[in-house]
Amino acid sequence: MPAYYITHRVTEGDEATMTLYSSKVNATFEPYGGVKIVRGGNPDCLEGEWDIDRMTIIKFPDRESLNGWYNGPEYAELKAMRHAVMEANAIAVDGP
Repeated sequence: MPAYYITHRVTEGDEATMTLYSSKVNATFEPYGGVKIVRGGNPDCLEGEWDIDRMTIIKFPDRESLNGWYNGPEYAELKAMRHAVMEANAIAVDGP
């Protein structure tokens, strides 16, 4: 069953650091079968209150692959870099 990593930015990060992060992050999840399906701004809240300005969704073959990437050594340095300059919320969810 596919699994999805969904994250949205809470605070804007340092631009130079996030540009570096963005240039390297795909190479960390692609070996785990991850495919970025959404990365963009201007979300339109249709129900409730969701105060977000940017969202990313990455599809993985399964939850094991998602967790392998997120907790793995390939992503560790970039994750720490991102955490140092910005706040975000992230969830993992199973899909059809």
